[in-house]
Amino acid sequence: MNPIEVHYKNSFAPIKIGHFLAEHMNNAALVCIGTDKCIIDSLGPLTGTLLMKENIKADIYGTLEKPVHAMNINEYVKDLRRKNYNCIIAVDACLSNKKNQGIIEVREGSITPGKGIGKFLPEIGDISIIGIVNSSDKEFHDLVKDTRLSLIYDMAETICRGILNACNMNISEGFDQASISRA
Repeated sequence: MNPIEVHYKNSFAPIKIGHFLAEHMNNAALVCIGTDKCIIDSLGPLTGTLLMKENIKADIYGTLEKPVHAMNINEYVKDLRRKNYNCIIAVDACLSNKKNQGIIEVREGSITPGKGIGKFLPEIGDISIIGIVNSSDKEFHDLVKDTRLSLIYDMAETICRGILNACNMNISEGFDQASISRA
């Protein structure tokens, strides 16, 4: 499937994200990477927290209360390998250029967390959801100072609605398949 790139303010963003993810939601785990200690890196745990409130039928790792971050990701990767998930969907913040700020990219393949700031952490995921939260042209101190929580929150809400759409599409497709097979 071709990757999608959509701005979080696009009213069709949750639908596009949902369509991409729908077929991957059976026995899926969502790994929302980042920390609540730094706004620029809080997209993942904020998304995870919003998803937990929705009670979806997927295992969710990484919330504001229990984040998946650089200090514990190795343990999560080992744990996820032991479980028999059909798909692992990883969510993380990313840096790019100024014109791409606010873009959400959904694609097949893993995420390499921390890559943008020179960290070497294990790859994770079969599907990646990446939110571009700021420009990689800035110094880290300026990134932290200039990134607005409202941007991160709105992007997390859009990703959450997209995942919820995927779950709903998956349920209705499963229902349709069951109806067809009984006919």
